[in-house]
Amino acid sequence: MLSREPMGSRLLALLVLLACGCGGARPPPVDPPPLDDEEDGPRPTIAGIVLPPLPLDVEIDDRELEEGWRRASVALSMPTPRPPSGELWEVEAWADEELSGWMHRRAEAIGAAQRALESARMGRPEVSVVASAILGLAYSRFALDLRGIPVPDVFASDPERAQAFQRALQGATGPLWQRALDAFGSCASAAAAAPAYSLASWRAFCDQESQSAAAMLPDSERAERNGDARDED
Repeated sequence: MLSREPMGSRLLALLVLLACGCGGARPPPVDPPPLDDEEDGPRPTIAGIVLPPLPLDVEIDDRELEEGWRRASVALSMPTPRPPSGELWEVEAWADEELSGWMHRRAEAIGAAQRALESARMGRPEVSVVASAILGLAYSRFALDLRGIPVPDVFASDPERAQAFQRALQGATGPLWQRALDAFGSCASAAAAAPAYSLASWRAFCDQESQSAAAMLPDSERAERNGDARDED
């Protein structure tokens, strides 16, 4: 028989373990910054997320970008599992099977996308900004989806259990937010160093996504990251 510990410790420990090992309502995705009027034309999307216009001489089906884009889209499109309505042992069984399977599959999909995008991120700036941006989105939306998993009904009548569940989810997203910040930071840096005006909207997009991701970090990790940033100045 599965354990029925008061705080569902097996479930909470599993969430933290899985998130660190991946190398209510869902919060809404962050809208991209407004674009200048002269930047007319079709805007690309990935898994429903609207991006700035592609830089000049860059296409989604370019050899260095195509495979990584496809893999990032797969990761971003994975539906998030919802906990069952039932007793604690049913929720723990769901966490052991459905939730853990989803987390492993999504982590593997993001890892595959990162490997496929590595050469693009190290290449010419026009491609690098796009590759880093979609990798950052893969990590940040994974964190949003994980954080947005609703509190199981079995915890709803117990504020202490509900808060413990929410804290576990928020804590488990920390490594994902950090990786998203690294990717968005690479995007913004590459865009800032390039002379091409067409990269200005990508820098603004990645800067805004970075700010949104940083705001979602647990307080201790946000303070540590801010301290590192000050040391670099």
